[in-house]
Amino acid sequence: MRTSQLLLLLALPSSLCTPLQFDTSSTSPSSSTAQTPLLPNEHVSSPRRDALAAMTTALTTLQSQFFTHSTGTYPTGINWTRAVLGTLLAASTRTLSSSPSPEHRALSNRFFTELIAFYYGQDMHLKQEAYDDILWVVLQWLEALKTIDLRTDRFEPTEWSGSEWTPAFADRAQEFYTIAERGWDEVLCGGGMIWSPWLEPYKNAITNELYISASIGMYLYHPAHNPAHLSNALRAHAWLAASGMRNAHGLYTDGFHISKLKLPPSAGEKTCDRRDEMVYTYNQGVLLSGLRGLAEVTGERAYLEEGFALVDAVVSSQGKVGEIVVGGILTEKCDPESRCSQNGHTFKGIFMHHLTLFCTPLVPLPGAAASNLTVAFSADTINWHREVCSKYNLFLVNNAAAAWRTRNANGVVGAWWGAPDAAGLPNSDSPFWDAQEGRFKTELDAGATDHLNPELPAGAGLANKGDLNDRGRGRTVESHSGGLAALRAVVEVVFA
Repeated sequence: MRTSQLLLLLALPSSLCTPLQFDTSSTSPSSSTAQTPLLPNEHVSSPRRDALAAMTTALTTLQSQFFTHSTGTYPTGINWTRAVLGTLLAASTRTLSSSPSPEHRALSNRFFTELIAFYYGQDMHLKQEAYDDILWVVLQWLEALKTIDLRTDRFEPTEWSGSEWTPAFADRAQEFYTIAERGWDEVLCGGGMIWSPWLEPYKNAITNELYISASIGMYLYHPAHNPAHLSNALRAHAWLAASGMRNAHGLYTDGFHISKLKLPPSAGEKTCDRRDEMVYTYNQGVLLSGLRGLAEVTGERAYLEEGFALVDAVVSSQGKVGEIVVGGILTEKCDPESRCSQNGHTFKGIFMHHLTLFCTPLVPLPGAAASNLTVAFSADTINWHREVCSKYNLFLVNNAAAAWRTRNANGVVGAWWGAPDAAGLPNSDSPFWDAQEGRFKTELDAGATDHLNPELPAGAGLANKGDLNDRGRGRTVESHSGGLAALRAVVEVVFA
């Protein structure tokens, strides 16, 4: 792809907007390119077009370098992250399908066929995993059903929509959802999903958020439109909202242990009373798509207000308990020390994907709207939603540009979007740099246990003369997917 520079000029006061640029080639930018801003009076013909080109480049890299057609899967991914990768494949295919460009629609057909291949290549052993792993699969095939809905709605009768795959995708979503429903438990903590049927009961944020989003998604997008799924979403949301799982800044912590779990009944009620204070980016994201769905079905603006409060807590978290944004860039606690597992490499992309679903303009839904399942919002609510979401434009652009700057020579995005070398800065400019120890360091909040990422390996936080995103596990299919999700957010939200 020809290299072009994109100046993203947002509808924000000039004093708040730093000009940013995207290199839409498949290889990493040179240091001079990364550090040379375009001037405010330079113009491009179509910022959305160029952002879409960058997204398409990222998607092409994902599929060409990490997807194996012979097996229909991402062999270097892990069980649940492959479902997330399939979700982003379906969502990005939908973005390309919505374009009037014949070239984009042709590309969307190619990627849709790879989605079909993934249907056959998916690891069905996930049905024996924890409930959160199972629910990622549900969300994946709901995303695929939404893509079919859009293609059926937008494409000409002579174009291939893929609608013949609706029964298969719907059955896969239902199969996994039926298993996940077993995780709802009324005995402990007055309700909520347990994390795993195989381990000590733990009621965590991600499993309950996934259940909310999957339940309302099943009601809206599964052809059966089962009212029981709506009831599940409403019940689960009510429990989570009252669970006390958010910290003082309004961010969702990892979850609750039950201190009296193994004591006799005489010890008293077995409540969620020991909270793990760990904060991850994805715990702030998944709920957003569920809140959007609940708002669409009920017409209640309060669900959207709840979502905006959560996004605001994320964006303003620097220096607060649970900090996950530093210098305006999403940052997992494991990023600077390069100790992220493939779990951690996936989290920021998940947040971006669900924020995109939440902030996509409020318009009638293909398929769901035809079934009279959603409430038509007033013009005032539509405009209010668009206006509030526009507050995040600069945040979205900054994060997409930061992620895109971390590409290596093969065009693969790194995990630490805020790495100083990606922006052409010395290590000493990073707030995570410990000059005395000569390495990058992060501190966990009191009461936080990062059980999803390993202990710091020997030397992992040490700076070296190479690429900071090559430390630890280096670049992975999961880290790259985060960049794809961030770019798609720019296309679907900033330039909607």
